[in-house]
Amino acid sequence: MEPVRIPVTEELHRNRKRVVIVAVVVSIIVISVFLGLSLNTVGTVNVMGIQVHINYTGNQQGYFGNVYQNFTWNVKTLNAGEEFHFSLPISNYANATRTIDSITVSTGGFTLTGSSGPLPIQIGAHSTQTITLTIKSPNYGYVGPVEINILAS
Repeated sequence: MEPVRIPVTEELHRNRKRVVIVAVVVSIIVISVFLGLSLNTVGTVNVMGIQVHINYTGNQQGYFGNVYQNFTWNVKTLNAGEEFHFSLPISNYANATRTIDSITVSTGGFTLTGSSGPLPIQIGAHSTQTITLTIKSPNYGYVGPVEINILAS
């Protein structure tokens, strides 16, 4: 038994092409909309604390305290992409003025956007200075600590 063959007219052929083109265009639009929405600032950022790592240059070490210092609070809840402020007290235990040469944030997605004073910052012998940092959170959800690196001399 032979299969039944239905003749395909030119109009039917054109209509099939149109339907395929429309389906592809609609698919591209839908994918673009969902991709665009997913790239926007979405999520909640829960900062569980601040971990400060001090890198000392030269042969004198420890004049600003331990190499690792943790600052914790309950939880700082932010919208993704939101900035927050953190006040960092730095005490100089040395008998001479010491310098904070640079401050960076090493936790992925977080950015240091400002500080209360221009770098380098001089801290006198046996004194404490509080530096307020402005940090921008990532544009996606995050839960955990933020690590700050300080280069001191």
